[in-house]
Amino acid sequence: MKKIDLHIHTVATVSDSEFNFNLDSLINYVSESGLDAIAITNHDVFDAAQFREIKEALIIDVFPGIEIKVDSGHLLLISDGSDIADFDSRCQNVSSSITQVGDSITVQELKRFFGNLNNYLLIPHYDKRPRIRGQTLEEILPYTKTGEVDSAKKFIRAIKDGSKLTPVLFSDIRINDDLSELPTVNEHVKLTHFRG
Repeated sequence: MKKIDLHIHTVATVSDSEFNFNLDSLINYVSESGLDAIAITNHDVFDAAQFREIKEALIIDVFPGIEIKVDSGHLLLISDGSDIADFDSRCQNVSSSITQVGDSITVQELKRFFGNLNNYLLIPHYDKRPRIRGQTLEEILPYTKTGEVDSAKKFIRAIKDGSKLTPVLFSDIRINDDLSELPTVNEHVKLTHFRG
């Protein structure tokens, strides 16, 4: 079984608390946690130069991503990494649209910026704040089978409920130079199956 964390922050933005990224802390986090793959998912920005540095420093799979404020909730959008320049260009549209706290984009803008959403892994905040719900969730459901939760209890409840999206639980960690306590093993997704 693979152990992955697809929600890692390495850049402080207007939507985040201030922190200073530290590559050695990320290398230690990946090693100590026994991760097989990660995604870099900063709030409303993608830093291509930093991503390349991280990818080169780690021996595991590293995927480019972005955490986007869509309407009132958050959505992880993760690329396969086959064209970093194109992904970076598309993310610039998000960064230009979300410049201050309270800004967000619509699902229509998301589709305009990224094109075919089936080309990406989309993971909405599902049972986690700020959650995507209502009409916004309905509009992205055709493009996702998973939803992020924020606790082991919610993960277990959701996995037992066939009417819910397959839950995933990630660290949502800020990799900084003061990183002394690592998240517990329960804060990583362990994917054994996806519902049809």
